[in-house]
Amino acid sequence: MKQNVKFVDLLEDRRKDCDLLWITRPMDPLLPHMLPPDSVYNREEIIRAVLLDNQVRLAIDTIARTTGVRIKDVETSARAMINEMASKADLATVRWLGIFITKAMKRMFSKIYINEMTFSNLKQESQISQVQYIYVPSHRSYLDFILLSWILFSYDMALPNIAAGMDFYNMKIVGELLRKTGAFYIRRSFSDDLLYKQIFRSYINTIVSHSDRAIEFFIEGTRSRSQKSTMPKYGLLSIIIESLLQGDVPDIHFIPMSINYERPPEELLFVYEILGIPKPKESTVGLFRSLSILQKPFSYGRIFFNIGESISTRQLVDKDYRKRKVLDPSFKIPSSVVKNIAYLIIEAHKKNTVLMPINIVALLLNERIQIKPKEPYTLDSLAKDYCWFKRFLTKSLKALMFDEIETTDNDKIKQEILESLKPHDQLMVFDSLNTLKIKQRHKSSKQINYSNIKGYPLSERTMQIAVPAINIVIYVNPTLAFLAETTLIAATIGENGTQTGIAFERYEVLRRLLSTEFVMRPTEDKILIKTEWEKSLNVLLLEDCLYIANNSIFIGNNTKLFSILHNVILPFIDVIYVICTILSEWTERTSVELTDRTILIETQKEVERLMFETKDCCQHPYCLSLDLYNTTWSNLLSQGIVIAEHSNIFRTDKTKLIYLIGALRELPLRRSVETYIDVFPSIISMSSVDIQAKL
Repeated sequence: MKQNVKFVDLLEDRRKDCDLLWITRPMDPLLPHMLPPDSVYNREEIIRAVLLDNQVRLAIDTIARTTGVRIKDVETSARAMINEMASKADLATVRWLGIFITKAMKRMFSKIYINEMTFSNLKQESQISQVQYIYVPSHRSYLDFILLSWILFSYDMALPNIAAGMDFYNMKIVGELLRKTGAFYIRRSFSDDLLYKQIFRSYINTIVSHSDRAIEFFIEGTRSRSQKSTMPKYGLLSIIIESLLQGDVPDIHFIPMSINYERPPEELLFVYEILGIPKPKESTVGLFRSLSILQKPFSYGRIFFNIGESISTRQLVDKDYRKRKVLDPSFKIPSSVVKNIAYLIIEAHKKNTVLMPINIVALLLNERIQIKPKEPYTLDSLAKDYCWFKRFLTKSLKALMFDEIETTDNDKIKQEILESLKPHDQLMVFDSLNTLKIKQRHKSSKQINYSNIKGYPLSERTMQIAVPAINIVIYVNPTLAFLAETTLIAATIGENGTQTGIAFERYEVLRRLLSTEFVMRPTEDKILIKTEWEKSLNVLLLEDCLYIANNSIFIGNNTKLFSILHNVILPFIDVIYVICTILSEWTERTSVELTDRTILIETQKEVERLMFETKDCCQHPYCLSLDLYNTTWSNLLSQGIVIAEHSNIFRTDKTKLIYLIGALRELPLRRSVETYIDVFPSIISMSSVDIQAKL
């Protein structure tokens, strides 16, 4: 591991010891929020404090007065809400569940690595500090919160108050068990419910100030099906930050945590969700059915748990805000402060992402399929490109990558690749001819519930091609935490060079359009954007990917790197172009009103047509991703290109839209001679038995 980061495998000792003895060991869990005893509230005291809160009382009186309902009845509703919400920590339940979770972890994963030095520093700091700690993990799997709780238990630390959705609350037995491990439940939407909103705000303020346990929540809100960072949600974050203004805690420290899976357990579900097939509803029966993932040992490979530096809220919140809060209890902290902290957390997630061999292998395979489909990778040729691109990521872009094998020895590099492919033998394999092929992953459509499909009903042929292709891309996407800016530059440079000023203008347009997709700070500050551009440009100049002459930028000798960067970004740009084109022709195409759902359906329908009928756009099946449509739609709304009118009906700013389409058409994008559709039969492994390549 580069940059002096030392990882240890938590499963190593667990495989040696008796699980029951370890789970039932004597414990005095470390409580990270150091409070005087009289300031620590138990569950009933927290509930009482919430119900006596001034804003909650005001909401109760207001509802009673405006609806004619008796105050006592509204109070009963309020008590039911807080009882539904509040966590109920119970160490005995944690121990009991810990036996099953430990056995499952040992079965599913070969190793669970943690950056022990930063974790030890956090543990030591929390014993001497009176600040409240907020754990903010990235969200890549349902296992994330279970994993963090298991790690905390391993280090004799108290489990936090964990923000959880009502999907888990509604699971029989399981919902209450999770509550006893620290979960508190939040309804998905309650902006129109005055009473619930005030109870939730008061509950968060109370546990920030009076719980001796930390708080955990996912700033991305939901799991990232694409396996890269997604836009932060600000609601819970803003309430936590405002708690600092109450003056009950000296500081609040956010602890960013990056969780990276070699193979997420929901891998194939994510692919179908991206294509519009809804996930199965969470249920206790479904949970037991999912235990089939335990059948094959170590089938999900490794996990890397990396902790970033703590983010002090006090240092980022102006002191004057506290004074204003005292004078005006209704004062809200500026949204710019909340957004700044949110981006700091996401940037820490990206910076501390740990890439694995499968991410590089998937990236190289994705490129080879598009550029040289008739020259499939052998283990020798893959090892050569793997070593080269790994050096680029770790040396030039300072990406974190775990190295169990610190070597340039060709045989050991091959072994590293083969080991990384073991959890992915259902997706890609070396066949009997020692060439890397992908496997067909699509289930028969008869096994899929299409009743609540979110997009356009794609054909069986499309699904056969798209499912394995998108499966590969979700392993490519983590690399974009480090590659994003360089890929944007690659999309701005023409075959015969591009004037530096024009290239920068194109970069600005793409950065603005894809800032939502890659969670880049939106900014109109040209100096900041220019600094960012120059930093990434210098990387490509040093790699001989580009060179500058006569105030123009040209493609250098390292055309292999340029091609990879260009082709990775291409589906993202293609989707933006298709959506903008559809919007510009909306009234001619359909009489249906423009809503976020109708544009999503029309776009997926059009992309499927383009995949089969043209070679000018949307050649890659990832263009079918509903995630791309949603982030593009959100971005166009934020730029005022799409404007909300009423009741989820939208219109477009024609002038801005025409300008944007023109700018996209001017991009010097390159297309492969053969499309993904053309080459698909040659890259799929057709043999019933695949032989793993041997050294």
